[in-house]
Amino acid sequence: MGFLSNIFGKKEVELKLPKVIEDVNLIKTMEGHLDRVLGVKFSTDGKKLVSGSFDETVMLWDVASGKSLFTMKGHDTWVECIDYSRDGRRLASGSTDSTVRIWDAANGQCLHVCKGHDTAVRMVAFSPDCKVVASCSRDTTIRLWDVETGKELSRFLGHKSYIECLAYSHDGRRLASCGEEPVIKIWDVASGKNIANYKTDDRLSHALTYSPDGRFIAFCGRDALVKILDASTGQIINVFTGHGDAVRSVCFTPDGLKVVSAANDETVRLWDIASGKEQHLYRGHVLEVQSVDVSPDGKIIASGSDDRKIKLWSIG
Repeated sequence: MGFLSNIFGKKEVELKLPKVIEDVNLIKTMEGHLDRVLGVKFSTDGKKLVSGSFDETVMLWDVASGKSLFTMKGHDTWVECIDYSRDGRRLASGSTDSTVRIWDAANGQCLHVCKGHDTAVRMVAFSPDCKVVASCSRDTTIRLWDVETGKELSRFLGHKSYIECLAYSHDGRRLASCGEEPVIKIWDVASGKNIANYKTDDRLSHALTYSPDGRFIAFCGRDALVKILDASTGQIINVFTGHGDAVRSVCFTPDGLKVVSAANDETVRLWDIASGKEQHLYRGHVLEVQSVDVSPDGKIIASGSDDRKIKLWSIG
């Protein structure tokens, strides 16, 4: 166990949780992590799911059976973020130990340990062509890493405070990032230049993502709101209200018509973009929900929570 986990971790302590009536759309609950689940991500074919946890591990799961395939160890403290490459060959993880790790998705072998950040890595993302991993950190930098060699390719500078999240546009030409500053920065990937800055009107943004067609950016944060922004102008065109606490994660459904969010209020919610209305509220977790993802066929939501569980929900 790493130094920070020795201080803050509670992995050996039995977690006594209250019971909750689980939503009828719950498909299954996947258990195996020994501490908070901070990230979940489907493979492109939807058959597997990768997760990262406060227990310092990355786990790969078989979605159909709900069983763990293998556990990847190596980070010195908790795993803050994970991603799955589009070609299904690689996994990436970022940790409070300041490193990015690239793993072989076939066998869980660690291929590269990418060192350069000075403090916690908050988000990792594969480029659409699977050749690069982008990472952002509380050291205020964004770094691009070569997937094949693990070497740093470039560094984006411009944020003045913590960066909490980043996301590639679906054509791979843009990166969006945000965090403690009330702004979303848009970067040209080829040049590394900051080409736009959009106001968020929030004290802290936890997550953001591009819509499948690249027209919109959804983001969320401490103000308990989910916001939809025009990716070309920066105008906020819709605000979804309903969560009772900070929203930690957000993603679009593959058709781009809906958004899923997860929050500290222990819920997962499905929103209709056109109407701005909440379509469903998923209850079942009994502590903060840290991460959500939607399967490529648009039928299943995965959520990871501080209750150490991953839940799969049907999109009705």
